[in-house]
Amino acid sequence: MIHGKFKNSSIGYICKVKWIVIAITGLFSFASRLQAQTGSTSALGLGINRYGVAFHFKHYAPLPDSKRLSLGDWSFEIGNVQHPREVALLNNLINSSGVYKLEKVNYQWVFRPAWHLRSVVSTRPDRRSVGVNLVSAVGLPLAYHWPVYVTVLEVDQFGNENFSTVPYNPEIHPQRVITGRAGFTNGLSTGGITPGISLQTGLEFSWGNYRTDMNILGIGARVEAFASKLPIMFNTKLNRSVLSSFYINFAFGLGN
Repeated sequence: MIHGKFKNSSIGYICKVKWIVIAITGLFSFASRLQAQTGSTSALGLGINRYGVAFHFKHYAPLPDSKRLSLGDWSFEIGNVQHPREVALLNNLINSSGVYKLEKVNYQWVFRPAWHLRSVVSTRPDRRSVGVNLVSAVGLPLAYHWPVYVTVLEVDQFGNENFSTVPYNPEIHPQRVITGRAGFTNGLSTGGITPGISLQTGLEFSWGNYRTDMNILGIGARVEAFASKLPIMFNTKLNRSVLSSFYINFAFGLGN
């Protein structure tokens, strides 16, 4: 059995949480200012789909009571893309090992700006009502990937053990020497961008205690086509250039 001492520091995780809180707070601040300036509705929320989770912001253009169709809505979303074949492993041969994904060589995140067509099925005139919208959208997603780093155990000819952080390459890094995934941001600046186009359609349901705030539940389907395969897995045959999935979003909106 291989023995080694590998200690994970909590400082990195604290810093990540700090920046996530700052980013979410900034988005809420941006949404509030936008709503105050335009008299429209702004919504911030979280969504899930087959490939991962995403934070999203959506701007609803003002819509007079006499109209039921809007072409002025837009949104942006940022979320991760996980391959359905990802498998998490833990090396029990090395003490204090962490989890990593077998043959996952790149992280993949997508920024999704989109422009929406909204058709009002039913309005929400008071707090006891539920508003229903039929929505469709076209988007220009940008996928960004960067390498997964792992920590590996190296033993020299004298039996001395050393840990090093390297880009994961399954051809030269067998499972027995991997002690876990390294920092999420390692290699972040060395990634690449893959552009694409997307289409989506679905329904939105809104309700709340007041007319000026609301809870929004969105369900629907989305198809994204990218210029090339997203390089998530080491085996390129497993990677895809077209992603299709159902999604569920929940958001909190402010309006008037």
